[in-house]
Amino acid sequence: MLRIEVLFDKNAPQKPSNTVLHALESEILRKLQNQYPDMVTRVGFSSQQCVNISGTKMTEDKTRIEEILEEIWIDDGWLPEEEIAE
Repeated sequence: MLRIEVLFDKNAPQKPSNTVLHALESEILRKLQNQYPDMVTRVGFSSQQCVNISGTKMTEDKTRIEEILEEIWIDDGWLPEEEIAE
């Protein structure tokens, strides 16, 4: 089972809002859930910032998932309107 965790540093001076966290998780699900219907995602806060991908059987799968996550991060179209205005 694929597991994706995107964690932000809870002690960072600029933290994403809960709205942004939810929007990011929704976008990850939208982009990947068709290919990995049993995947589990977690977007939240931790003691450090990191992205963890586990449960892939092939290196190519993990690489492709990393590329998709990077595309999501670069394309800010998923961000809620009020967050873009700030």
